[in-house]
Amino acid sequence: MSSRASADDVEPSELGTHVPELLQLRPIDIDHWSDVRYVHATSFRTIIGPRASQQSVDEFMRCLATPEYVDQLASADLFGAWLDGQLAGTAGWRPMDNRGRVARIEGLFVQPLFAFMGLGSLLLANAEVRARRAGYATITALASSVSVPFFMRSGYDVYAQGPGVSDFAGDLPVFVMRKQDAAARATTQTSDVPKLVLAAITEEELLPGMMHHEAPVSRRIFVED
Repeated sequence: MSSRASADDVEPSELGTHVPELLQLRPIDIDHWSDVRYVHATSFRTIIGPRASQQSVDEFMRCLATPEYVDQLASADLFGAWLDGQLAGTAGWRPMDNRGRVARIEGLFVQPLFAFMGLGSLLLANAEVRARRAGYATITALASSVSVPFFMRSGYDVYAQGPGVSDFAGDLPVFVMRKQDAAARATTQTSDVPKLVLAAITEEELLPGMMHHEAPVSRRIFVED
């Protein structure tokens, strides 16, 4: 059976990852937001919830219910992955400057029911391709410590961590992850490094195979690949 996957003008073969059968990638629209909230909530409760403080859980769930949560993601180039008609995950991107240099991954979540199918990598690759087609050479993401291995496997490095990288009121640590193409790496200057304190990542946080999600911030990533 041939795959039904599509991603607007991005072909599955360009994503560099296996495409499951009966998978469709398409933009999130106004009719999908209740499903988006469900996917994000179940992902957070199941994976991050047991590892987070009650303060962080309560703050995320409160934020999830606000109109601002939808407005933030609606302004991004957000796509959904549907498996046999059911929304399984989301991811998108947005510009981070006016010079066409830096983009940020937004709303990367995978429903736990569809974990370990490669959907996180597929959604991330789709968002990256779309951002690069728009001219952005550097891709960033905000991630919790348990998300770090996932992004490192996808070619990201830990760029920064410390006060000021996130506006989330909870107490989960947030890391800035960064992925650059060759041209961007060649032109990166020391002055471009933000004045943030790089945090040490413990061996336990970098163990391979850990579930990976992002902290509940305005630009969220909760994904179990």
